[in-house]
Formats: sequence, structure tokens, C-alpha cells
Amino acid sequence: MNANKFYKLVDDANQELYPGCKKISTLSFTIRMYLLKCLYGWSKASFTALLELLKEAMPNLNIPVSFNKTKSMIKDLDLDYKKIDACPNNCMLFWKQHEKDEQCEFCGASRWIEYPEVGYHLEESKKVHKVPAKVLRHFPLIPRLKRLFMCSKTADTLRWHAGRRSREGRLRHPTDGQAWKDFDAKHPDFALETRNIRIGLASDEFNPFRTMSLSHNTWPVVLTIYNLVYLF
Repeated sequence: MNANKFYKLVDDANQELYPGCKKISTLSFTIRMYLLKCLYGWSKASFTALLELLKEAMPNLNIPVSFNKTKSMIKDLDLDYKKIDACPNNCMLFWKQHEKDEQCEFCGASRWIEYPEVGYHLEESKKVHKVPAKVLRHFPLIPRLKRLFMCSKTADTLRWHAGRRSREGRLRHPTDGQAWKDFDAKHPDFALETRNIRIGLASDEFNPFRTMSLSHNTWPVVLTIYNLVYLF
């Protein structure tokens, strides 16, 4: 993340939602509004209309005036994700040198699902619009790690295991475990730098819509930062 953007967000976090408001900041309110949009499937137009209504009813509210302004603020947090089209049979990603490919180079499956356009004036031309058959949503890791080190308290916590943990022989942190010690023995150069991040990876399939009548499923890949894990 650009440092100037980060410190601008710090300033936004200190801005009052309205004069005299101490409980919630402009940034916190905006993030929570965006979360509600994502959770309940609000359209961009409805989200903008709601912001406009709030601003009209309460002119002193210090909030973005549109969805695009809100999304710009979220992007500055580096909380956004990138959409990468994938083969429906999980063979490959349409990425980098394959970004413009129309078919999977391994199984030949089409990248797209084609639907007829809605509208009577398009029936003669039989135009279609293309929707990716499968999409990978990638949350970039490096900007998020950089952001952790931009906060002095978080940066200190990431290095807590190196000098401040108890060495009384009890398992209080992953660094006390045998797996951590074996990794350090195998990669001593990595272990010497206390700022290095230890990450655990896990993945599992689930249906995000909580109904078995839909065949849609999601495979989230979750990364856990072991530096921040405490066991008591």
C-alpha cells in the first residue's frame, strides 16, 4: 500500500461521522455500510440512493456520496480482490499469457457460458452476452502484509515470538511447537529474520447459500498468520 494513502485513511478514521459523534468514525461507518451491501446483495444503484437519502436527511453526515466513492475508499484499504476467470474443469486460470484465451488449452472447455441478450430489439441479431464459467477471486497477500507493518503496534506483535514470549517450556505460541522448531532448523536464514511471516494454509468446500438445492459451491483458501496466534 502507498504510505500516503495509508496515512490519509488514518486521518479519515479520526474524522467524526457528524459533529460531536465519538462512537463511530466516517471510515468505520463506510466500511460497515459496504459490508451490508455485500452481505445482502444491494445493487450499486440502491447503495448510492441510500447514501443520497442519508445525506439529504442529515446534511451534517460526513459520508461518501456514491457507491464509486465508497469503493474507492475500500480500495485504498487494499481490501479489494481481483477476479480471474478459470477453466470450468479446474485445469487452468485465464491469466497472464492466457488472459485472452477463449478455451482451456488442456481440456478444450469454453471459458464462457453464453446467454441470449434481454430485449426484443436484439432477437433478430441473436446477440449473446458471455459470463465466465468459473471465477477465482484473488485477495492479494503482499499489500495486506505491508499494511500490518505500517502499524507500530501490529508490527511489534508480529515479532513478539522472537524476544518477549515466555520460555518456561509450556506451549503458549506456535513457535513453542515442534513444527516451528523443525522449520527453523531446516531454514536457518529465514529464521534469523524475526519479521518474516509464518503462514498456514487451509481449504475446504462449502455451499455459501446454505441450501442443498443449489449445485453452486465455493472453495475458499484461508491463510493464517502464525505470528499472531497465541495459545493460553
